[in-house]
Amino acid sequence: MKITVFFLWVLLLCVRADAQVTSFVVQTGEDKVFNHQPVYADFDAGQVDVQSPLCLVSGGHDTPGQIERLADGKVRLWWIVDIPDGGSRTYDLYTDQNCNSAGNFYWERVREDATLLRFGNKPVIQYEHPVYNPDDIESTKKPYHHVFDPAGWGLITKGLGGLYPHHRGIYFGYYLYTGENRIEKAENDEDRIDIWHARNGERSEHSKILREFAGPVMGGHVLEILWKDRDGSELVREVREIRVFNQPNGETMIDFKTNLTASAGPIKLAGDRQHAGVQFRAAQYVADNPEATRYIRPESVSHLSPVTEIGGDEMYDLPWNAMQFTIGERTYTTTYFTHPDNPEGAEMSERLYGRFGEYIPHHLTNNNPLNLNYRFWITKGEASSLADINARHGAYMSPAKVTVR
Repeated sequence: MKITVFFLWVLLLCVRADAQVTSFVVQTGEDKVFNHQPVYADFDAGQVDVQSPLCLVSGGHDTPGQIERLADGKVRLWWIVDIPDGGSRTYDLYTDQNCNSAGNFYWERVREDATLLRFGNKPVIQYEHPVYNPDDIESTKKPYHHVFDPAGWGLITKGLGGLYPHHRGIYFGYYLYTGENRIEKAENDEDRIDIWHARNGERSEHSKILREFAGPVMGGHVLEILWKDRDGSELVREVREIRVFNQPNGETMIDFKTNLTASAGPIKLAGDRQHAGVQFRAAQYVADNPEATRYIRPESVSHLSPVTEIGGDEMYDLPWNAMQFTIGERTYTTTYFTHPDNPEGAEMSERLYGRFGEYIPHHLTNNNPLNLNYRFWITKGEASSLADINARHGAYMSPAKVTVR
């Protein structure tokens, strides 16, 4: 029996040696902690059999790879790395080894106006994209992303109804000012096009799904969303990209990327920290039980009370913020990471009823689009230590360098 096992082991080594097509060096920098972080490498599609299962091996440990097709005959290979002590790792790529034992992300249409991303049998996020109906403005005025418990048992974000019904899941909005109104006139209800509340026919409207991603490493999509005035005229085109990466049990990692361009002349993107920007809204249960909500903040503002909503001058350009909340008997923490390429002047808002996020004013012109990048790290249980959160933010802020060898 031992001899048989030995020969099987030798045979496996031989197969892998024949199957290897290339390798990659992942460099994180000394003392950089990279736990469960996505990385990628770009190369010509002809360099690897993209139809075969892909497996990357480093130090005897396997992890699945996933191909994303790019333009001009290029492909992008994604995988998850663990380099907790920093430095570098070499990953060898095999195209005939299926080391995916955990399952795959895949999209499922659950309604005509909703698509669900699953990992195996577990629901992860759900994109709500209603068709605008002037006879039912409240239900159809904006698309958004619901988030499920990391174990998949149920939603942890709020949808329709509840306290401030325009707050829904992970969502995005501004007050828009056009023409002379964008600078000259007072910013009042009559002048503005209110994509944030969207009560009077102005809205952000799902247009189409441009691309979808699905596989063992990540799932997501790229969306076209049109921001329209009360007459239905398009003012802003948004391209929103969502990616959810495979993480350990009890964790969810969501990357939110958006690009706004002016469709009909210059636009002032305005509002304030409580009424604009990219926001996360927890389930209605949190609003009904706000005494259980806590905020965990970076060192520069860690002296502030965790049970007080902070919104003064100290809450500008924070690298991250985290909200701990409960739903029933379960505790969760959502950490909101800001990408260093985002414009300066970001104002962070907090509400103990379960909403928090960042607002960045901007003048949108043909030559001045708005690009924003955020990461949401959602964990079951109480918040991680400041060291863990800082390490996660550091990996997001300074991603690993990947070299094709």
